[in-house]
Amino acid sequence: MHSTEQIRQRLSIGGELRSQPASNWQGDAGQLPAEIARFYEQIGPWGEVIYESVGPVGLHFSAGGNPVCVPPLHRLLDLQAGYAWESDPDQPFDDWPGHWLVIAEQGGDPFIYDSQTGQVFFAFHGAGHWSPRLFAPNLYTALGGIATVADIHERLPEEELNLDDGLTPQGRARVLAALSQFTHDPNLAQAMLDAWEYYE
Repeated sequence: MHSTEQIRQRLSIGGELRSQPASNWQGDAGQLPAEIARFYEQIGPWGEVIYESVGPVGLHFSAGGNPVCVPPLHRLLDLQAGYAWESDPDQPFDDWPGHWLVIAEQGGDPFIYDSQTGQVFFAFHGAGHWSPRLFAPNLYTALGGIATVADIHERLPEEELNLDDGLTPQGRARVLAALSQFTHDPNLAQAMLDAWEYYE
C-alpha cells in the first residue's frame, strides 16, 4: 500500500493539491464515502485557477488521447451528472448503482469508485449500457497509477511515440515497466492497462 505522501507526490504532476474538508461536498453528507472524504482532506486534488469566476479546475493527466480529469471536492457531485442522473440527483438512473461514484473521467469515460468494495472500475460511455472493468483494487492504486502512466508518457522519446498506433512496442514496454514499479506487481499493471485499453 502506498503512503499518502507517495500519492501526493505522484498526483502533484497534475496540478495543485490542497486539503479540502468534507463540508465542500455539495451532496448529502451521508452520500460521500469516508475514504473519498479522507482522500480530499489528506491529498486534495485542486488544480489551476484559470478564471476567478470558475475557480479551480482539478487535476489533469495527459496520458495520450483525452486527459484524465480529477475534480476538486466541491465539483465532485456535478461530475455524477450524465452517469448517475441526467439533471436531478433525486431522479437517478435505474442502471447506475447507488454505491458507484465517478471520481475521474477521460473524454466522458468514467473511473468509478465502488463504495462497497473500495475498488475502482473503468467504463466506456456510449455503449447503451454500463459494463465497467476492474481497473485497480483501491483508490490510491488507481489514481497513482494514472499519474504514473501520464508521467512516463510525457517523458517518452519521440521515436517511441507512434501517432497512428499510440505507442511503439518500446514505448509500451516503458509504460508497463513504470506502472509495474509503482504497483510492485507486473500482472496488476498489465491488467490496469488492459482495462483502460491504454494501448488501443
